[in-house]
Amino acid sequence: MPGVHVDGMDVLKVREVAKEAIGRARRGEGPTLVECEAYRFKGHSLADPDKVLDPAGNARYAAKDPITALKKYLIDNRLASEADMKAIDKKIDEVVEEAVEFADESPVPSKSQLLKNVFADPKGFGIGPDGRYRCEDPKFTEGTAQV
Repeated sequence: MPGVHVDGMDVLKVREVAKEAIGRARRGEGPTLVECEAYRFKGHSLADPDKVLDPAGNARYAAKDPITALKKYLIDNRLASEADMKAIDKKIDEVVEEAVEFADESPVPSKSQLLKNVFADPKGFGIGPDGRYRCEDPKFTEGTAQV
């Protein structure tokens, strides 16, 4: 399988590589491994305060921020205006807010949904044939559960 390394901080380069990989797959030539190397500006979540990230690295890579760079490219090449960019940002905020409201208003899923669609064969890992978590079986922690 061919592999391609691309600067994940350059949206247009990633697009070019992805188009080639997609074309290759559609022609029946198989998959392509696409490695997009990017810099993480923040922790993975609110629980990760990103104390391990280098402030100098953050400053250096902030200049290469893919979203900022793409906006600049679009405006500089007259493909979009500042007003267009503001409208897009506003629409993104609206979509995110709607998604948050939907999540907040939705019922909490049952525990049986936790591993659904996570593994190719969820019954082979954490959910038994009866739909219950295998870890709820006392034999599971003893190592004698039917797996």
